[in-house]
Amino acid sequence: MRWLKSDLAIILLFLTVILAVIVPAMFSGIPGHGNPNSRAENTAYNLKNAISAFFTEYREYPLRSPDLDITADTRRELMDILLGAENERGKSRNPRGIAFYTDKAAKPTEDGRFRKGIRLDSNGGGELWDTWGNHYRVRMDTNFDNQTEGPESPFALLPESILVWSAGKDGKFETWKDNVKTW
Repeated sequence: MRWLKSDLAIILLFLTVILAVIVPAMFSGIPGHGNPNSRAENTAYNLKNAISAFFTEYREYPLRSPDLDITADTRRELMDILLGAENERGKSRNPRGIAFYTDKAAKPTEDGRFRKGIRLDSNGGGELWDTWGNHYRVRMDTNFDNQTEGPESPFALLPESILVWSAGKDGKFETWKDNVKTW
């Protein structure tokens, strides 16, 4: 009987230690899970990496008409190419149908938009939404001078080939105080 009490005490101590470690991590200790800015920043960098991987594979940017340094948003035109949608296979932009970007499914909002992920359609294409229910914006150096005009300060060149940013919590791309960006 004494042996049973000591084993029970050890098991209870073990469970207490586990709960003391796991419960706080569930609510605040996991990086990027509790902070909307961290989630948006991670997504922006993942998108930048996907565009870079596309460029490495095909030696061009995922654009319909790559003529100038161009700004696009994460609607179907860009995302169908990066997602390897069926309507892009065999065409000039992503003929092999490689999925360069993946993310979890976006959640619908009350106003008909989505947030935190990709809204996929039946052909494997879709749109990428930020934490606050807006699309991201992307600017790419399509003239290959390794400089891209910064959206914050027109005519200021940044030594980047790909810029990705979110409008932030206020949903306004023009107010830079809360915008999430990759530069």
